[in-house]
Amino acid sequence: MWESENAQEVFAEWVPFPDAQTSAKDVDMIERFVGLKPPMAILDIGCGNGRHALEFSKRGYRVVGIDVARRFLNEAKMAARDSDFQLEYRLQRASELSEKNAFDFALAYWHTIGFMSDDEIKKHFSSVYTALKPGSIFLYTFQGPKLVPGQESTMAIPVKSWHEKNGKFILAEKSIKNGYRDEYCVVIDTNADEIIEYKEHQRAISYEEIIDYLTTAGFSSVEGYKSFNGDPAIPEEFYIFQCRKN
Repeated sequence: MWESENAQEVFAEWVPFPDAQTSAKDVDMIERFVGLKPPMAILDIGCGNGRHALEFSKRGYRVVGIDVARRFLNEAKMAARDSDFQLEYRLQRASELSEKNAFDFALAYWHTIGFMSDDEIKKHFSSVYTALKPGSIFLYTFQGPKLVPGQESTMAIPVKSWHEKNGKFILAEKSIKNGYRDEYCVVIDTNADEIIEYKEHQRAISYEEIIDYLTTAGFSSVEGYKSFNGDPAIPEEFYIFQCRKN
């Protein structure tokens, strides 16, 4: 779970956040894709180390960033400490939002919902919908295991891989069974002379399920895309969801 300090440390080491230059390009792309202009009020869901929130605030947007990972929020606050931007960070789940009709735009970038229960996912998206002003956009880019037609038959047999970084060797085994992805990792740290094991059990989500969650939350228009090039999504390939609140 993202609340786990160990999980946050592993993520920080093996999947570091992109740098400021890449984050600025991301924001350029998002602005063009959605048609954003400052000084709109933005909600950044799962903001991580604040890389997008800080860039948006530099451009004149009013930003609230929320996350459940205390480690990354501390990094975000440090990066914004000496700035005069309109920026607020909270240790908070989206389902705990109390705002109503408060934001012009909501972003959930590289966002994982596979660790949540069905009821939690519904409450999560419903709270985002409530927090947005009428006519606003929620942009959700999906991260996590996808459930695509015919996938389970090919992923039932575990796929194994390994790689090395800074004297650490990681061996991974992934499979998808009964709608869940199981990942088992062994990290061999030759510098510290230790072996660490990690296990992840995360639900795989299909394109149809995501559309259903978002429309059930209240979004009247949900458009799926393969990429920011605007190619329409299909059940076998999906990434971006642009959702409008009427």
